Amino acid sequence: MTDRMKGKRAVVVGAGQPESDLLGNGRAIATLLAREGAEVCAVDRDPDRAAATVKQIIAEGGKAHAIIADVGSPEDCARLIEESRGIMGGIDTLVNVVAINHVDADPLKLEVANWQLMMDVNLRAIWLTSRAVVPIMQKQGGGSITNISTLGSRTGGGSLFAYSISKAGVNAVTHSFAVSYAPFGIRCNAILPSWVLTPHSIEGLTRHGIVPNRDELEARGSRFVPLGRMGSAMDVANAVLFVSSDEAGFITGLEVPVDGGALAIIGRYERKD
Repeated sequence: MTDRMKGKRAVVVGAGQPESDLLGNGRAIATLLAREGAEVCAVDRDPDRAAATVKQIIAEGGKAHAIIADVGSPEDCARLIEESRGIMGGIDTLVNVVAINHVDADPLKLEVANWQLMMDVNLRAIWLTSRAVVPIMQKQGGGSITNISTLGSRTGGGSLFAYSISKAGVNAVTHSFAVSYAPFGIRCNAILPSWVLTPHSIEGLTRHGIVPNRDELEARGSRFVPLGRMGSAMDVANAVLFVSSDEAGFITGLEVPVDGGALAIIGRYERKD
């Protein structure tokens, strides 16, 4: 610990995860911010998953609280911010992690209702939580908002159609908030993970037939990622820690790839057999 977040009050939306031998982005972010001195409100739709993250933080000597909310509900988006403010007395950092892709499909097969569901959860929610937290940060004299996007927001094709488009929207919302609220000392940045081994990434990629299993995903990572390996949730969490900390006090409106160099070779194209 280096106390890079000492005295900060952080809300991590999507801080839980399913049981797995792998660490998910939300839990990794919540625990790392706590290790660095932040008081954390761990938000999740599933009470057990939120409680498990809080339990881990407290076991490590940190301070954390569980907030149960479904970001698909506009009312919950506002409530989770107000509850967190009430518990901690203020909010210095908001991290939006939640996203779904299980109902996605290619452009011709995607159902209209599923398009709307992903836009509501992946995109609308980060606007609503950010909108709710800005007045709090304005009164405090500043704060940071970090949105978890994806490298897929910068590419096209494949069966993760609406997911990628919703995340491109996340980037746009990030830019808008960064510019609109910079005069109040509020910073807003996006993290773009790719080739990161988490329960969410394995579930999504295998569900949509992009890879058959975890072993193949890791094998592709070793071939297609310039650094020659998959990343972890802690790689994502470390990027969030930096842009959330005072070390990044002059950084806003940035899209930060956490991808082992994949974006740097984005011009390469491998055609399917």
